Amino acid sequence: MGQDGSFLSSQDCLTCNNLTVPTSGGNNICSTCSTTIRMLRASSLTESCTCPNNLINGVCFPGILPGGTNSGTSAASTSSVVPPDLPTLYQIYPVGDTSTSSATTSAYFSSQAMAAVAFCSASYGNLTACQLLANLCTLQLQRLVNQNVRSGSACAEFINLESQRTSSRPGFASWAANMPWLYYGSQQASLVLADTSLTATYASGSTLNLYLGTYSLSGQFQGFQNASATNQLQLCKDTLAVMQAAFRFGTTYLQECELNADDLFDSDKYPLNFYDPYIFFYDETDGGIPKLLPVPVLNTALLDSTNTLVNTQTSNTNWQLTRRFFLVDNVAGKTSLTDQVPTVVRYAQSIQLTITPQGTTQAGLIYPPLLTITYADLKASKYYGTGASVKVSFSVAYKQTSSTSSQFTENLRIAMGVLSAVGFCYAVLRTWFWARRAGVLSLDAVLVFKLLAYSASAFANAFFITIFGIAFYQLVMYKNQGIFMLTLPSDDTFLLSYLASATVLKFIDLVHIFAMQCTVDIYLIDWERPSQPSAAAQSTTSYFYPPKEHLEKGDLLSGRLPDVEIQKPTNTPVSNGVSGTGVPIWRTVLVANEWNEIQACRKTYPTFTIFVAMLILGVIGIENIASRDPFVSLSTNPLRYNSPSNPVFRLALIIVVFGFLGFFEIAFRVLVWERFFTDDLRNFADLCSVVNISVFVLAQRNFGYYIHGHSPAGRADVNLPGIVSILSSVQCDAIPRRGISPESDDHTYLMALPSGLYSSLERLLAPARNTSGAMNMSSFLSHETGQAVNRFLIGFISRVSFSAF
Repeated sequence: MGQDGSFLSSQDCLTCNNLTVPTSGGNNICSTCSTTIRMLRASSLTESCTCPNNLINGVCFPGILPGGTNSGTSAASTSSVVPPDLPTLYQIYPVGDTSTSSATTSAYFSSQAMAAVAFCSASYGNLTACQLLANLCTLQLQRLVNQNVRSGSACAEFINLESQRTSSRPGFASWAANMPWLYYGSQQASLVLADTSLTATYASGSTLNLYLGTYSLSGQFQGFQNASATNQLQLCKDTLAVMQAAFRFGTTYLQECELNADDLFDSDKYPLNFYDPYIFFYDETDGGIPKLLPVPVLNTALLDSTNTLVNTQTSNTNWQLTRRFFLVDNVAGKTSLTDQVPTVVRYAQSIQLTITPQGTTQAGLIYPPLLTITYADLKASKYYGTGASVKVSFSVAYKQTSSTSSQFTENLRIAMGVLSAVGFCYAVLRTWFWARRAGVLSLDAVLVFKLLAYSASAFANAFFITIFGIAFYQLVMYKNQGIFMLTLPSDDTFLLSYLASATVLKFIDLVHIFAMQCTVDIYLIDWERPSQPSAAAQSTTSYFYPPKEHLEKGDLLSGRLPDVEIQKPTNTPVSNGVSGTGVPIWRTVLVANEWNEIQACRKTYPTFTIFVAMLILGVIGIENIASRDPFVSLSTNPLRYNSPSNPVFRLALIIVVFGFLGFFEIAFRVLVWERFFTDDLRNFADLCSVVNISVFVLAQRNFGYYIHGHSPAGRADVNLPGIVSILSSVQCDAIPRRGISPESDDHTYLMALPSGLYSSLERLLAPARNTSGAMNMSSFLSHETGQAVNRFLIGFISRVSFSAF
């Protein structure tokens, strides 16, 4: 058949025209050449299967030489659509590496990059080629180094072509027309993240619809995937219910796992795709029409033009937000198209979706979420075939706005300041009370130390009250919100630091309390008289202890010498410490032993408290309320996701549970146990009255406590008929009452003591002290010091006015 379609009389071989080439295999057929590309700006050029220049990635660009050198048959335009053939266009770099010495030349880049740049130019406007170029830039981790240099990188070429577009998408100034959106450009991250275009109202438990515009490696659009349903973002696979919990609004989500490193090298198990994230919502302010809101991506491996990892900085001032990301790259690391295993694999080690509510004044509204991605790389020489595993994570976090966080911090400081000021005033008042009781009349080091110790106690209480108030408020308000508007503080360390400070200050307070208790003087006053003085006791020598001449004028002892007169036996035989006329010591020992036992007496039961607290928190499940999500549940479902606990909520629950148990135990002990069963403190006071011994506690120089144990019967060492007689007298009200005043039963007192009492006791005790000032008990017991102190205190109690107690 001839070229005009007519039948020939005989077989004849013709030359293929410019648009066809002979097929291989010798079957003498002309086929259309796939490399013939007509350049739009060079319409005058004759199409031909013979490329006048070198093929670029298997594609012929007639009349355009690589590097922009124009031949006589080139287009009229002097601009080049084919970039220079430089190594930097084909290189990928290790994550976080700012040098170029460890770069890898990618075979895929070498086969696609230059043609993608040419087809994406304004001359061709091939959107698929632009998508491919955007993918190549994303594989180069969107680095902006050498962005103004031709072929400096795929990203440099993308930015260059983007700048040539004269128009942008409506409503998106940084999205060039007929090109994919890769960079937010000059827009500050703070403005992007403060956009209020998302008008959907979110309640606790509603679904956050995150959609992913998906592209293949070659730039083909594969449609939208609902990440909330397909869980495409999560490399850690679990049950559908667990994975979908990430997008249940209000759920603080964290999923971690370990993946086999060899699997990441397999492109069948982890195909390379690219994603543009969006939030799908219905705009109620625009008739309820469905809309897609772009979600910014924070790539922490991005290097800016100064070769700096700006996206790892805490402040968002210099952040460079992007739009596209990948999960696993096991293609770009191949140095040959025939390689099965890439030399390096990059993967998303950590993905975090951060959601920020607009605040309490805009209940249920949120700002655009931020998708933060941290990449890591695996070298085949180190990981492939070793059976190693790598850890990956996916999380969803909710954070406060900077203004809300600042307001919260300011309110916290105000509360701390006010309560601390009140606490300091209380500390000053306590110090003044102590100074009066201790007889301190001028400012000295001890007074300053007391002020510091009392201030530590007051500040500890102020910190503790403030921390509990804030923690309890957050727990109640966060768990009871319907429309989501309150988030947890982004950082809990501030509360924990205050708690640590309160603990240290309270420890100082406890040390101070222990020191005060160790310096308290306790005297057991024995009112018992010898029953039958012996003949030896009749022969005595009267003396005063200490001697009269040692007493100063106005001394407390000087007016009570008859009561302090000690009858010193002259011929009393003493054998093994047992005197024939002395008062038995067993009652004093009994009271001292009981005193030691009631030191550990408390109105709560620690074992019971801890057991019940564990029962309430662990068994009943109150501890589950401390989860980070805004839902209240007393149980956990192993088939569903359970949010981690919040330390602030745990603190609030622990304080509430232990506080409730403590209040209940104290109320039960005071209202029931001590009233109907037994009261250890009252029993001790009764014991003192039975054994005829009083307890005189000198807490400070001019202040103390007193338990009046003087038996109304006058004696304790009696036989059975004597006890019966005493009980009968008590029943008939024939003997005085137990108090200091005969008509009063009050027998426990606070004492405001005269200033001379302490110095008088010190003089009486001076002979029994050793050189260091400590009490020598053997000296105290073997000499008359103990009797002198006992007689002196008896005289003081007997003569002092009742109004002083």
